[in-house]
Amino acid sequence: MWKIWKLWVFVAVILLSGCSSDSSSNSDKAVDRDSGSKSEAKMDTTTEENQSSESENGKEEQQMKNERKVIYQADIEITVDTLQTSMETVRKKLESMDGYIVESNTSTGEKDYESGVMVVRVPMKSFRPFLEEVRSLSKGTPNENIRGEDVTEEYVDLSSRLKAKQQVRERLEAFMKNAQKTEDLLKISSDLAAVQEEIEQVEGRLNFLQNQSDYSTVTIQFQVKNLKAKTLQTEGLNTWAKTKVLFMDTVNFLMSAISFVVVSLLGLAPIWVIVAIVIYVWWLKRKKEQKKKPESPTTLT
Repeated sequence: MWKIWKLWVFVAVILLSGCSSDSSSNSDKAVDRDSGSKSEAKMDTTTEENQSSESENGKEEQQMKNERKVIYQADIEITVDTLQTSMETVRKKLESMDGYIVESNTSTGEKDYESGVMVVRVPMKSFRPFLEEVRSLSKGTPNENIRGEDVTEEYVDLSSRLKAKQQVRERLEAFMKNAQKTEDLLKISSDLAAVQEEIEQVEGRLNFLQNQSDYSTVTIQFQVKNLKAKTLQTEGLNTWAKTKVLFMDTVNFLMSAISFVVVSLLGLAPIWVIVAIVIYVWWLKRKKEQKKKPESPTTLT
């Protein structure tokens, strides 16, 4: 009887150990499945985040490409009646369109010929209307030259480079916080300074392209229409004053001539006396010679 009971106890122990091992293996498998599912879920989440960030970056780049960045420059030459009035009109039009003057100067050449130059920046939205206003000031057909440079691709590339450099800077700053050795700190500081310099260069170029595309540059040359010859021709002729001047000039000339004759006669009187005597003696001698000549014989018929 005792042996049978011991046998049953031994069998029960074996069965219990087998059940416990099965349950432990099943629990381990469940844990493994749970950890695997969690890691897979984490990987899926990371992949989705990367894909979403890439899609957002792609959308931003596409949006920037759709918003074209074009730098416009225009040179226009107009002919006006008055220089200062025309330049003041352009200045007022420019202020009403939120533009500003970069350079302005005037000059006066030979025969009082005037000219002027204005270099202005005008917002892109007001570029065409401003040119129309300037054309309306010209007294003839203006000479103009308009140029445009599309910098959209360069702007998009620089924006992408800037984001990449900023991410590198953030990683270097994180490394610097966790660095323990002095050598590592020095190396990271050097790399961080180089990246910061590159970021500043890219930002400067981006700001330049943004400003140049937001504001167009217009150079205006003013040529003044020469009306001074017409003004001189239509002035008062002053006929009476000119007649008096001419009369007095004639009288002065005659008085000068008479004075010269009188001075010559009186001042050269001795010479005139000698000349008169010589002429008189010559006349007497000629007269005597004519008397001495024999009369020609007359022929008798």
